[in-house]
Amino acid sequence: MMSETAAYDPLLRWIHWATAALFIAAMLIGLYCGLQPPGTSPRRELLELHKSLGITLLVLAILRVMVRARTIAPPEPRSFGPMVRLASRLNHWALYLILFAMPVTGYMFSSAGGYSLKYFGTFSWPRLFAGDKAIAHNGEIAHDTLAYLVYVAVGLHIAATLWHALVLKDETLARMWPAAGRSKPQP
Repeated sequence: MMSETAAYDPLLRWIHWATAALFIAAMLIGLYCGLQPPGTSPRRELLELHKSLGITLLVLAILRVMVRARTIAPPEPRSFGPMVRLASRLNHWALYLILFAMPVTGYMFSSAGGYSLKYFGTFSWPRLFAGDKAIAHNGEIAHDTLAYLVYVAVGLHIAATLWHALVLKDETLARMWPAAGRSKPQP
């Protein structure tokens, strides 16, 4: 009989935690820059970093979907009832949507709006929507609107993780924790 996986694939766990760190950094930078006057320093420089992190997150999201498609998810904890399963799935779908939509809408806004698209100061991404004011406007509106979904989805994800780890004390966090191992094959 095949063994059940006690934790997600190690590469998937690495991608998850790298994504979490970069995502939180990009989110905080974006939030800070939104409070600063346009065109000022360090806002300009921080937005360059914010955009580079966003593109990196898009690449990680693509890699994550590819790895997830080829691996088996560990079983959900027995403590998960139907409502917890539904809430978990909805939140994860929202997070995946965010991981793809935020970089794409940010790129649309920057590309069409004529803003810098340098990747960590090395090269510039092509401007597929150069000079299209409607795309720039819609990209900005979508990016700014999705930011609210980011705060809700990330907040719920972290709160649920802490609830499972500290209150329920189930194995939810262990499935994604970097040090988590795999169960032995079942006879």
